[in-house]
Amino acid sequence: MNSLYCYLASEGLTFLKKGFLPFQSLEQMPEPWLQTNTCYKEQQTSQLSAKEYQRHLQQQYQQLPEHLRAMVSFEYFVQQSQAKRGQIEKALAQQQAVSSAESLFDLSRLQDWRILRLYSQWNDVDLWQVAGAQGQGMLLEIDVVKTGFQSTDYNQQAQHFSKVTRVSPWQPLDDLYYLFNRPVSNTESMSELADKEGVEEWRLVRSIHSADRKIDVQGASRAMYRLPAKAIKRVILGYRSQQADCQKVKSYLKQDIHYRHVECVQAQLDLDTMQLQLVPI
Repeated sequence: MNSLYCYLASEGLTFLKKGFLPFQSLEQMPEPWLQTNTCYKEQQTSQLSAKEYQRHLQQQYQQLPEHLRAMVSFEYFVQQSQAKRGQIEKALAQQQAVSSAESLFDLSRLQDWRILRLYSQWNDVDLWQVAGAQGQGMLLEIDVVKTGFQSTDYNQQAQHFSKVTRVSPWQPLDDLYYLFNRPVSNTESMSELADKEGVEEWRLVRSIHSADRKIDVQGASRAMYRLPAKAIKRVILGYRSQQADCQKVKSYLKQDIHYRHVECVQAQLDLDTMQLQLVPI
């Protein structure tokens, strides 16, 4: 993993000139479990064990005023509660389901993180379509060793750098588990995934409090972090980028002292193989 690739969509040249990398908030990420207002399937409520039911009644009995407990024994309290046992068990099961969901999907604990998505390959057409402005954007080839991404902190705040992993079963260990893991789908198996040679996604996660700059875009605060210019190896223009735009980027790279070492190429479609190839501009 010497090089990773970062899509800058249609704003690529602007980010190069400003010297910043745009990190994404949770709402900009693709995973539904990172989005607010996601609808979750209602969990089936299981019956409580006799021990759990008894423990609940003991708690309820202890919460009675002292003068009532002096008049009513616990055994009598249990007998009187028996007629409503079904309602009590249902209410307790629902409370447990809500409590469990809140503890697992409390997005407030993740709100301060900002994410930079990086990829192990440059020639994935689907990524060019989604992240590369439908083939009209820009891709940076980055030398990871020269970036400082693997450090444990940035601007005196914690940062995390890791590959996104496919897991089965889904067993959250901590808050960052949601950012660096994806569950295997119902139609996949771990052995099938091992046989595939797909694009790896890596993520750099930083605190919004370590941002070098913050700007407002359509009412939302956007965190910007300095672009490690020395780590940029190549700028790759999309296969639908116009020649005039390609020349404009190439000219800027030659003029800016920070980018004179950067090679400028375009991803173009080879008619013989129908595969993307890198062509110098």
